[in-house]
Amino acid sequence: MKDYAKPRIFVVDDDVSVANVVSDVLSNAGYEVFTFYEPLSAMRETRNTRPDVVVSDYAMPGMNGLEFTTWLHENCPNSKVVILTAEAAAVTERAVSGLIFTLLQKPIESEKLIDTVNQLQRQNAPSKR
Repeated sequence: MKDYAKPRIFVVDDDVSVANVVSDVLSNAGYEVFTFYEPLSAMRETRNTRPDVVVSDYAMPGMNGLEFTTWLHENCPNSKVVILTAEAAAVTERAVSGLIFTLLQKPIESEKLIDTVNQLQRQNAPSKR
């Protein structure tokens, strides 16, 4: 398992431009960012790298953000999750209690994203892996 000094963030979004913008914002904020364009690639990478925070789109083909979050909670229980969506009300109605730590509405404000990830990452900080 790789060990990094910087907090590790997985960004998962099937929209390449959104994934790249989110990744750039978080990378510029000092995070070690891993970018994926579908959840299965991110799931495979967890064999080598455990993310501190995962920023995932909700609406993706094959596996939506809630299904991915369920998998993360079972396989990476210390990882915090942020779901990005254009339809927050629809996601909230479908959310299972305890699965989503934070829900951010698209379009995403960079400062709000950074603040949210900072807060979630600090929750992980005391429990060094």
